[in-house]
Amino acid sequence: MSPELQAVFPAEELLAGLLEGSLVGVALYRPVRGADGQITDLTIELLNPAAQRILQQPARPAGTYLQYYPHTLDTGVFAFHCEALESGQPMQMEVNYQGDGLDNYFRLSAQRVGEGLLVSFDDTGLHSRTAVEQALRESQARERAALAEAEQQRQQLFDLFMQAPACIARTAGPTHVFTMANAPFCELFGNRVLLNLPLREALPELHGQPFPDLLDQVYRTGHTYHGSEELAYLDQANTGRVSPVYFNFIYQATRDVAGQVSGLLIFAYDVTAHVTARQQSAENAQRANAANEELAVINEELQAANEEIRASNAELFSAQLTLHELNQELEARVAERTARLQDAQAEAERQRARLERLFMQAPAAICILDGPDLVYELVNPGYQALFPGRALRGRPILEALPEIANHEVYHTFRRVYETGITHEEYAMLIPFARSEGGELEERFFNYIQQARYDEAGRIDGILVFAFEVTEQVLARRRTEALQAEALRNAEQLVRQRETLYQVFEQTPASVAILRGPRHRFEYLNPGYQALFPGRPLLGQDLAEALPEAVAFGFVALLDQVYTTGEPFFGVELPLQVYDAAGQLLPETYYTFTYQAYREAGVTVGVSVFAFDVTQQVLARRRTEALQEEVLRREAQLQELFEQSPVAIAVFRGPEFVIELANPGVCEIWGRTREQVQGQPLLLALPELQGQGFQEVLQGVMSTGLSYVAQEQPAQLMRGGQPTTVLLNYVYQPLRAADGRITGVAAVATDVSEQVAARQLMARINAELSTANQAVSARNDELAAANAQLIRTNQDLDNFVYAASHDLKQPVNNLSGLFEELRHAATFADADEADLLLPMVDEALHQLATTIDDLAAVGQAQRLPELPAETVDLEELTQEVLQTLQPQVLAARARITTDFAARPTISYARANLRTILANLLSNSLKYNDPARTCRVHLSLWVEGGRPVLLVEDNGLGFDVQRHRDELFHLFRRFHDHTEGTGVGLYLVNRIVQSNGGRVEVESEVGVGTTFRLHL
Repeated sequence: MSPELQAVFPAEELLAGLLEGSLVGVALYRPVRGADGQITDLTIELLNPAAQRILQQPARPAGTYLQYYPHTLDTGVFAFHCEALESGQPMQMEVNYQGDGLDNYFRLSAQRVGEGLLVSFDDTGLHSRTAVEQALRESQARERAALAEAEQQRQQLFDLFMQAPACIARTAGPTHVFTMANAPFCELFGNRVLLNLPLREALPELHGQPFPDLLDQVYRTGHTYHGSEELAYLDQANTGRVSPVYFNFIYQATRDVAGQVSGLLIFAYDVTAHVTARQQSAENAQRANAANEELAVINEELQAANEEIRASNAELFSAQLTLHELNQELEARVAERTARLQDAQAEAERQRARLERLFMQAPAAICILDGPDLVYELVNPGYQALFPGRALRGRPILEALPEIANHEVYHTFRRVYETGITHEEYAMLIPFARSEGGELEERFFNYIQQARYDEAGRIDGILVFAFEVTEQVLARRRTEALQAEALRNAEQLVRQRETLYQVFEQTPASVAILRGPRHRFEYLNPGYQALFPGRPLLGQDLAEALPEAVAFGFVALLDQVYTTGEPFFGVELPLQVYDAAGQLLPETYYTFTYQAYREAGVTVGVSVFAFDVTQQVLARRRTEALQEEVLRREAQLQELFEQSPVAIAVFRGPEFVIELANPGVCEIWGRTREQVQGQPLLLALPELQGQGFQEVLQGVMSTGLSYVAQEQPAQLMRGGQPTTVLLNYVYQPLRAADGRITGVAAVATDVSEQVAARQLMARINAELSTANQAVSARNDELAAANAQLIRTNQDLDNFVYAASHDLKQPVNNLSGLFEELRHAATFADADEADLLLPMVDEALHQLATTIDDLAAVGQAQRLPELPAETVDLEELTQEVLQTLQPQVLAARARITTDFAARPTISYARANLRTILANLLSNSLKYNDPARTCRVHLSLWVEGGRPVLLVEDNGLGFDVQRHRDELFHLFRRFHDHTEGTGVGLYLVNRIVQSNGGRVEVESEVGVGTTFRLHL
């Protein structure tokens, strides 16, 4: 600014005028820095009137910036101030500030000045808002309400996720770090720690399975992946052994505010039981079909085998008849054979050859056993094939086949040989070894044992015709077993169907089957019907039976499940329905599933399974409240432990390991918590060795009795030097649940200073005892002097009162005489009259004012304590201003009030009127003629007591210079106007006599603020 302008506009007056007259708010801030030099807060050094109006604060608020406006941390306003201070560059900002009692659009400009910050700002608080701005504010209010509701719904959704019966988890980042996993999800993996771990680290058994790659794909593409009845191998017991589990699951990407994929949501249902049951059913059906097919094949094979057996039997029977005829023919012709030997031999040879061919080519196994030892005489290939590699001919049957010695077949051989009665068996089980020394096999045979007779008709051997039917028997048994299995499966299916029906009928869950696209109730159990008491449902379409389901969106969900075949899961959703009378029933909570119902692979309906989880939801809420209370109490206990004024420690085990140590005990030991916690006592504090503490602790551990010590000395290392500390302490045994003593709790206080102080006090008391006698004598002298002072003060008060009362009338007489003299006397020198008359008039007026003030002082000192009454502050202020109206008009003063915090107070009305009259009179008397006089009265409550604030922008004075004489009688700080210096004395005396105090802030050229703590 040029010198010419400086001459016209002095810098100080210009600055004061700019601050006072500015229509925008101006604030001066000083930074508060932490130990690291960073700005941590701002002190408010000055607010101009516009800033006081906008912020509703006095010129110099007592608190700091962040104490008044913490919301500036979230809105960036505080950071804006800090940046302007640190950079030194002018900066501007616009902000819609809604918080800390403010709700306006602000424009701010900041500039560092010296070490402080000058900020100018305005708002739209005094301007009428346009319709657009009003709509914007209404929109913002709705947005805040919506955000609050969204946060509430988000919390509810989170609670639903955590308590859902489905398996739900959320991951973050490309490595799929678990950020949320509900209880069913954790139970799948043996409740191992999952949170804050990448998926591949938390679930190593998934290595080599497709699931991590699928998660990577969903995170990379953002496309949702649906898995149906996927097989996973999981370590559910944390033993390192995996087991198969089937899932229906959804992997869905979650996105940040920019729309980028930030994580994944995993939603899964364990359908192992369902898949296993379906697979078992399918396997049973497949086995039944295979068994039926196999039975058909076996039946065909059996039929063919039976045909072969019948043919073989016919041939055997024909051969038997032929042999029988031959025997008879041979026996009849024995005589002829002798005569005709040559012819007979030739014929016999031909017959033998034919028999041999028949014998050797027969499809049956045939042998001839000779003699009582049943020696193999003839064995055809079919018979030999039954025992490959075993020599039979020429050997007795028990030598060739010793395994039949105790079998029924050998016994029947003996009976046939002995009785001649033919014996037949079908499907006889005979354990045979196919080779010498081989293992016995279970083999089944059809056979005929027939006696052979010699020429004399005596039995000399046995003919055997046999067929091995092992495969046919086994096939028949398999067929019978399969048929029995199929029958059992069919019966089991019937029982399962009946069981399921009974389960559905008796289950506490609500079950219904809806058929067709119109969702007609085909089946519902009593639990489902109970949801809608008195309302017919069976056989009706859902929309007709329950029209409210359309409005609530349930029909749309069912349409979706019916169309897509994808299940829908609802977890702990609230439900309120109407009964048959139209009455709204109490709200309940349900977890339910809509599952597509298929026949032959085609969706024909939707099955509904719902569970009433109202009690679980309410119980969980109660449990959560209890958990919060437990956590709060634990925090209180921890805070009490940390902030306890006594030293507390806990020792565990025979070595007295320091388990807990609060700051108090660490201070006594001269160590940090990190140095001692987890260490044995004598290892952490080796200087205690030999001082008896370990023996005392061992005694407490062994006896279970507490130990109390008073002023026990202990040698401890502090600052590298041994120091003697006196301690009061208690050792208390700690017991486990089974009563065993597992440790010791120690509570101690350092009484070194108290003991030293007591000893010092003992010495001082001895000295004081001696001095008290001298003091007693001196007190008597002081009491006499005090009584004399009281009398003197009373005399002075009487004198002041009497003097002011007795002098008032003479001064009034002088004033009257002077007025009479002014009108009666004539001065020879008119100039002298103009000089002397005003001087005498002023002197008389000053004398009268002084006498009036003295009278007021005397009256204030002599009057008894006035009773308190309810005083309306606004009314009393206007009453005082009415008496000061001439001074208000002369000063052109603007006087404002703000008594909203407490419009009335309880105080002696006369005293409060005297206080207001003197303070307002001073503000008007000592106003700054260079600017409009402004006075503001306000009141707030601090600590339950009212604080009256009187602020002006007058001349002000140097508080630091005059603080000690501020309330002295007849003390004045400005001489350019009349006054006696009694007003502030009276104000301070009245406030202090009522238990209050007066605080003053003033600055030359700025103004003065009085704070009266009433």
